[in-house]
Amino acid sequence: MATIALVGAGPGGLASAMRLAAAGHRVTIYEAHARAGGRMRGFDAGPYGFDTGPTILQVPRVYDQLFADCGLNREAYVQFRRVSPNTRLRFWDDTMLDLTSDLEAFRAQLAALRPDLPARFDRWYMEHIQKNIVGYEPYLGTPVRSIAGYLKPLELAAALPFRPWESLYQHFWRHFADERVVYALSYPSKYLGMHPTRCSSVFSLIAYLEFADGIWHPVGGFRALAQAMAQAAQDLGVTISCNTPVKRVVTTNGRATGLELASGERVAADLVVVNADFAHGVRHLLDEHDRGRYTDDRLDKLHFSCSTFMIYLGINRRYEDLPHHQLYLSKHILRRDRPYIDDSALDDVDPPFYVCNPTIIDPSNAPDGHSTLFVLVPIPNTRYGVDWAAHEQRYRDLIIERLPMLGYHDVAAHIVSETRYTAQTWQDEFAVHLGAVFNLSHGWTQLGPFRPHIRSDAVRGLYWVGGAVHPGSGLLTILEAAKSTAHFVAQDLAAP
Repeated sequence: MATIALVGAGPGGLASAMRLAAAGHRVTIYEAHARAGGRMRGFDAGPYGFDTGPTILQVPRVYDQLFADCGLNREAYVQFRRVSPNTRLRFWDDTMLDLTSDLEAFRAQLAALRPDLPARFDRWYMEHIQKNIVGYEPYLGTPVRSIAGYLKPLELAAALPFRPWESLYQHFWRHFADERVVYALSYPSKYLGMHPTRCSSVFSLIAYLEFADGIWHPVGGFRALAQAMAQAAQDLGVTISCNTPVKRVVTTNGRATGLELASGERVAADLVVVNADFAHGVRHLLDEHDRGRYTDDRLDKLHFSCSTFMIYLGINRRYEDLPHHQLYLSKHILRRDRPYIDDSALDDVDPPFYVCNPTIIDPSNAPDGHSTLFVLVPIPNTRYGVDWAAHEQRYRDLIIERLPMLGYHDVAAHIVSETRYTAQTWQDEFAVHLGAVFNLSHGWTQLGPFRPHIRSDAVRGLYWVGGAVHPGSGLLTILEAAKSTAHFVAQDLAAP
């Protein structure tokens, strides 16, 4: 049994702590904030409750497995409700499409767009039943391997029919030849830090998983999911020390031996797991000689995602007839030149935006007759130097004025509470490098073994968990990374 110090109580840290404690280790989490959850901790503004991280829950079996692997029942800690439709999209030409797990309803919508699309969708869907078998568990659901480890002849033979060398755009265009359907199914690439024309087709699996398993919402919001995971960790024996920022990871002869807290106290540990934003953690928690190849120069050469402009609104009315998730895709998404392809400048003409309307299925976040809205707009990360002091109010007004495009009429007259985040907020208040909320992008040079490793290359007994490591950013994949973290710890402790 090892003593493990874990930095950060984000979802990756909480899931890792649960698994490590269930394996019999003594785990203490040191969390800088007053509440567990990391970016998923949320906040309250008077009677309104807001989620500040993910708003889409995919593949609920991963959460069930996490709790079950630890001898617990997920439903005893947090309930999930299915969202329908999964997401409503409004396109640049004012047409709409509801992504839904009701496949008959989806086929009917496709037929209204073009008669041959339902049959094309059926072929795509059948292909992805097999792609899920070939791709999910070997690549997303298992620990990362060396480059040579991905060159197994049988695995390559199984993967090649799915043409992984294609871009996500090429993949969907080959199947559907309709820009609306292409961008409807490939929009999650934005949350991988990529434009669909630059993102690998391997991520078409995301669209399939949403069709097959649906989209879900944790009752009480994602902040309730964070608290459920924290409670489960504590029930397994984990100590969570909130309001306890960490100054640095202590190493001795190239091995992690504990932490130095901001208070000056030192805590000893056999192993250290870091659930901070990777680039921020490397720069601020490690001494120079412990950083390995991740020098400032190396970090500057990596490709990071966009940031997000967030507007959190508490309003004194409901929008019962509008879905939980809506997304407007502007014509600018069709552009393949800068800044549209890489979010290197602020789109203040026709920006895409997303609105979450959770109160319709989870009224606990607002008083009777009231609701909360979360508005998200992709924006440049802080590398591109947007002066938010000069732009914030004007940009906010632009987005509020455009909400009727998604059916949110007369919002401004009903605002009771308003909170805004910019890229600078994510960087300064949430310790996210460059405010890049989706972490490292997922181009071929930053996938699988090319992402930072969970097991540190530079310091023995040091592990990283979060969106920067394999398999990537997003709540689902971070939980898979936590499973891999526990695997590597067990493997290292068993080594002679």
